[in-house]
Amino acid sequence: MHIGKITKFKLIVSFSILIVLIIMSNYLNFNVNKNVSNVIEYKSINSASGGITFDELSKVKNKYKDLELTGCKEMTSSVTNKYGVSPQKEMKTEEAIRTKIVLTDENYFDLYPFRMIRGGKLDFLTVKYGSKVAIVSDVLANSLFKSVDVIGSTLNVGNSKYRIVGVYKENKSLLYSAAEDGYERIYVPYTAYSDQDKKDKSFIDIMATRETKNYDEKAINDKLSKALNDKMPLYKSVNYTVSKQIVLQNIKILYFIVGCIVIAFFIKLILKFICEIKLLFKEKLRVSYLKEVILNNKKEILILFSKVFICIVGIATVFNLIKFNLVIQNKYLPSENIFDVSFYRTTIISNIQLNNANENGISNVYNRYLAIVGKTEAFVLLGEVAALAAGVMHLVWALAHCHSEAKENICS
Repeated sequence: MHIGKITKFKLIVSFSILIVLIIMSNYLNFNVNKNVSNVIEYKSINSASGGITFDELSKVKNKYKDLELTGCKEMTSSVTNKYGVSPQKEMKTEEAIRTKIVLTDENYFDLYPFRMIRGGKLDFLTVKYGSKVAIVSDVLANSLFKSVDVIGSTLNVGNSKYRIVGVYKENKSLLYSAAEDGYERIYVPYTAYSDQDKKDKSFIDIMATRETKNYDEKAINDKLSKALNDKMPLYKSVNYTVSKQIVLQNIKILYFIVGCIVIAFFIKLILKFICEIKLLFKEKLRVSYLKEVILNNKKEILILFSKVFICIVGIATVFNLIKFNLVIQNKYLPSENIFDVSFYRTTIISNIQLNNANENGISNVYNRYLAIVGKTEAFVLLGEVAALAAGVMHLVWALAHCHSEAKENICS
């Protein structure tokens, strides 16, 4: 008996929604991997109370040459082309594009994913000699010069002139754009910037590096703490390798749930085949000895045992495919008792208080982007689980209905 049209329609809808949501999850994960570098950032908690200067960072880089370190400081600044024209938005308004100047060094473009479409990046010599060069986005280039072919053109940034040596493609994906702050950024060597206020020591907003085979996060923290002494407590560290893994594991959780359902199905089949083997021996042993039963029913017994073996192999294969290490930030892991409820309560409240006090470090596009993607992935996962549950329920009902119909036909 065929499955009723309504049940068939519900099955198609449930699994179609599930497939669409799985594709969406994988697309989000692909973009997270592409857009977010595997870096460790040290974000200034309050730059007004002090911090690390570029000179201090340079000394650390010279001391630990096997670590790829960079730093940046952002400041709002007016920008015009050589004719004194400010950048305008594409919309038909007179509103100017807001701009920030980013002081940094040559390592910045190695640690962060920039897609250069014209020219090159900052290099060691431009930073060493304080060359007045700048790297801009395609959006800013088009706004100021109506073209991205602007290598060699002059920018007026504040009271200084900079020569454009590179143009990068701005990330315009929906979620990444939603995480941006609306500013266009001009990247210049920190050595090329002249302080108007001599009291401004240009404390670094964010210092960044990445883990290597020789240095994990703990080893890096130890080295930096040793070199910078009392400066490190002024910065909050964020390991984006871990942050990305937390976001990316949502789809793994779904695969784990699907895998558990498949394993449960295999177990049910194994029990069914074992019952068939038991029944076969029970019936045959009434009239024959064990040896005769085995010899006379070789093929049937071999087929049943083969089915059991295939199911066991299937369980092992599925288990290996779905197993994964659940990633949880270290601060949420108690050192002794994992059932220590008071620890979790204290940690969660402490984290909320840090957010309320704005002491989780400077907010940048990475943490905002991962927060947005994380929430989106959580909603998608809920939808996937709901669609999967609905699909499985309809499928079980349909199979049960078919089984009962078949029984009725046999009886009649």
